Formats: sequence, C-alpha cells, structure tokens
Amino acid sequence: MKLQQSAREYEMPHQLTYYECDEQGHPILSMVMSMLSVVADEQSNELGLNQKTVQATGGTWVIASFEGKLDLQSLKIGNTVILGTRALGYNRFFATREYWLRDQDGQKEYARIKSSLVFMNLTSRKIESIPPKLITPYQAPEVKRVLRGRRPKQIPEGAELSSKQYHVRYYDLDGNHHVNNARYFDWLLDPLGEKFLTTHRLKSFVIQYHQEVRADHDIDSEFFMPTPLTSLHRIKNNDVLCTTAEFEWEKTAD
Repeated sequence: MKLQQSAREYEMPHQLTYYECDEQGHPILSMVMSMLSVVADEQSNELGLNQKTVQATGGTWVIASFEGKLDLQSLKIGNTVILGTRALGYNRFFATREYWLRDQDGQKEYARIKSSLVFMNLTSRKIESIPPKLITPYQAPEVKRVLRGRRPKQIPEGAELSSKQYHVRYYDLDGNHHVNNARYFDWLLDPLGEKFLTTHRLKSFVIQYHQEVRADHDIDSEFFMPTPLTSLHRIKNNDVLCTTAEFEWEKTAD
C-alpha cells in the first residue's frame, strides 16, 4: 500500500464502518464527505496549520462549492480504502482542493471531488483575502483566475416542488460555529425518499453554498426532477436561498 504524503498531496487508509454506510452496506455521501475532510485536516496538521493556528488569524476556511463523480455502490462495510487530497491552486480570495477515494492498489477510483474554498472572518462572518501564511505551505500554484467548476442548474420558476423541513440542531454545528458541510447532503437527499434512494445510484453532483445556515434555524429542503435521473435541489431559510445542488442518478433495481 503506497501512500502519497507531501506538502501538496496527502493520502491515508480508512476502513469503512457500519455507521458510515446505508442499509444496503454502501457508503453514505455525507459520510464520504466527512472522511475526505479528515484527510484534508491531517494534511493541514502535518503542515502545522491546525484549526487553532488558522483561527488565531481571526478567520476560518469555508467551502463555497463541491463538484464530484462517484461509484460508491462498489464499496461495502469493512472495505479498506485510500482517502486522498491535494491543493490545486489559489488566488487572493479563492482556493481549490481535490479529493479522491480509491482502492489500496490504485486500480479503482470510487470518488473524485473538487472543492472551492474562501476565507471567512469569524467575527464579521464576511469573506476576506486569504492570509499567505495559511496557503503557501501547501505548495499549490498561485493563479490569476481559479477555475471553480460549473454551477448547479436552477429549479425552474413555477416548478412543482417536493419539500421537507428540518430544524438545525446544536450537534449539526462544527468547531467553526457553522453547520458542517457534510450535513447539507443529508438534508438535500433525504426528501427523495427511501424507495428512490434504494433503487438509484448516485453518479455525480454539484453543490453551491450561498448563505450560512445557523443553529436553531428551520430550513426547507426542496427538490424538482426535470428528468427521471436528474434531481435539482435547494435549501432555504425563511425564503433566503442557502444552498443549491444538482444530482445525476442511475437506476439500479425496481
């Protein structure tokens, strides 16, 4: 098992546990996103950029968007996978990071995901320029324009929506005092229902975060399916758009 571990690229092994998988034994997307955040944290810790060091600047990293391709149904509880990440590039206000999930031999890839990040002031909750000391250790190239990927398609005006409401709990928050990014995937996908989720495989997704969701908020998770294998989603808080997402599916069984 050869692992890449350098300033710019970092990998670590992980064995899938039962609580990271659905009733069919396949990894849950929100859990996969949590796993990938762990490998990013491990890389940062190795570079001396732990959460305490970052927050000492008065700010924190915030995910602006994700875009990914998946083959999670090839995995089962107990499988050992390799989690990986690398810094792709940055400019004054944006940075990009890539993640992957592969087998131990490097023959099969189960996920490839890219993220766009910004730096937020913890007091004002506003975006500010990235402190150089927090980005240069990753040895990513500085670029004039960061490629931030495509945006989710928007739900058409007047579309017939399905929706479900959720209350944001204290334990949905992370150490940066905002909702953990992985939690949004549960809110987005759960309204699709058990029948759809057990008979369809998620192939790809795009998600964009527009506005923070905070503790004690009540949010509405809405979706519309323009085709049987495409679902468009959004999360609102009192009519304020917080998140938009697009998912592509493949039917697996009746």
